[in-house]
Amino acid sequence: MKKFSLLIGVALVLTLVAGTAWTQFVTADDGLVRTTWPSAEDPGPPFYARIVPAPPHVFDDGEWAAIAFYRDPACVPADFNLLQFFDVPAAFGCELVVTGSSLWQGEPFNGAPKIVNSSGAAIVWFVPAAVIAQAMQDGVLTIGELAGLEGRLVGYADHFNETQHPHPLPPELGGGGHPNPKLVQNAQGQLEDGRRFSLHITEVNDELRAIQIRFR
Repeated sequence: MKKFSLLIGVALVLTLVAGTAWTQFVTADDGLVRTTWPSAEDPGPPFYARIVPAPPHVFDDGEWAAIAFYRDPACVPADFNLLQFFDVPAAFGCELVVTGSSLWQGEPFNGAPKIVNSSGAAIVWFVPAAVIAQAMQDGVLTIGELAGLEGRLVGYADHFNETQHPHPLPPELGGGGHPNPKLVQNAQGQLEDGRRFSLHITEVNDELRAIQIRFR
């Protein structure tokens, strides 16, 4: 799900965050510098949910698409296009439903982090894959449109963890990132209708390697 415009967005976000960050960080045993979020030095991800600009935008298993929210969906601005992913600085004003940490090779916020870990009570929306694909065809997906899609299920995770190895940024955009880009996401919880759900996603180098969505 990589796109050059996405990399530029990352660089701009990191530049903005760096301008407001504290200079006190924790250095891990492996030499990486660790910041935790939410905190004064790191406000967390500059987006609301795992919906990105590059097609196919969301993860799906052919039947269901799964969208994890890192921030309260009720706070997403009504006119924001979720397919743009980043929303700076507005996203920072929305309450996080997860917490996390970022590991940096060198000075924090100078380029992309090498590893990002998050966990907590993520909110996960499940939408029929064909329905959301149709909704995204015009290149715009607002929170109201997403919430109104037929067949949507809302889940509240009692277990959520995600590990991301962000794509490397070119030197002119600050560098950093991981040489082996990857996203691994796991969640379990309860749907509003009382059923339980489980979710597993593995993406390596923009290739979806595994996805499992179960309701029971």
